[in-house]
Amino acid sequence: MTNQSERVPTDPAAELAMLADALADLLERETALVREMKIAEIAPLQADKSQLTLRFQKAVMTLGGTGIAGLSGTARTRWLAAGRRLTAAATDNERALRIGRLATERLVAAVVTAVNQNRQRPAGYSARRAASPEPPVAGIAVDHRL
Repeated sequence: MTNQSERVPTDPAAELAMLADALADLLERETALVREMKIAEIAPLQADKSQLTLRFQKAVMTLGGTGIAGLSGTARTRWLAAGRRLTAAATDNERALRIGRLATERLVAAVVTAVNQNRQRPAGYSARRAASPEPPVAGIAVDHRL
């Protein structure tokens, strides 16, 4: 987790903006890893993302009944900047993950198609010297009681 998210402001509005920035940082890192296809490096980020999300939800709850709408002045200005950044990071992250998932699905489909096409190729020659299909695989039982 980033150092920024480890600082805990006493002001709920400041904490909310700090957590939004920390979440945006994490989502930007995750998005970069997805685009670089460094999939193994993404998994360790998930625990931090869950923890930051829970802290963010709690920070919103501590603002009271008015929530974010009740912010004013500097707190509102800071939240708007952090909120816009978080929204942009979340949107970009979702798009990268969706594209990555689609690319993975297409890759798997291409592999399956190639394997199926390879199985349909002739594997030998028949008596007429024409290619014959691979014989079907069947189980064989041998009676050893003779």
